[in-house]
Amino acid sequence: MHSSAMTTAPVPRDAPEVMALYEPFIREADGPLEYDREGAGVDIEAEIAAGPPADLVPPGGIFLLARVDGEPAGIGGVRHLDTEVAEVKSMFVSPAHRGIGLGRAVLSELDRIAAEHGCRAVRLDTSDYLTDAVGLYRAAGYREVPAYNENPKASLWFERELGD
Repeated sequence: MHSSAMTTAPVPRDAPEVMALYEPFIREADGPLEYDREGAGVDIEAEIAAGPPADLVPPGGIFLLARVDGEPAGIGGVRHLDTEVAEVKSMFVSPAHRGIGLGRAVLSELDRIAAEHGCRAVRLDTSDYLTDAVGLYRAAGYREVPAYNENPKASLWFERELGD
């Protein structure tokens, strides 16, 4: 059985390799949505063009690119590293690299970064139809919490206390 080399490293949120993964992320995450919960139309092309959230940059945030055997395979960011509770954003693993633990590895690294910055917890929002992502978050110790933001496209909110 071939074992893949997985790595994660901080990169600019608008790096070409990030943008190549961000497009399928948005198409998967928002694809089923014609309208958000507030009835506004979802403009997928504009979201893709905008790229990951602008605050996923140091010092308050960071964006990671995950590679498998050198090939770009996943992305994820964490922001508000200067607060007690950080937030995971834009987590995605390309379909070709799912099922090998890459999503768990990226999430663990984002949790580690938040803990290193003194955050006591990490939270995230997602959509209930992203069942693989929801399963990953639950398996990683995230528990469902009441809505903590106004994201009109989210239907589930999770939080995980960070141990020392």
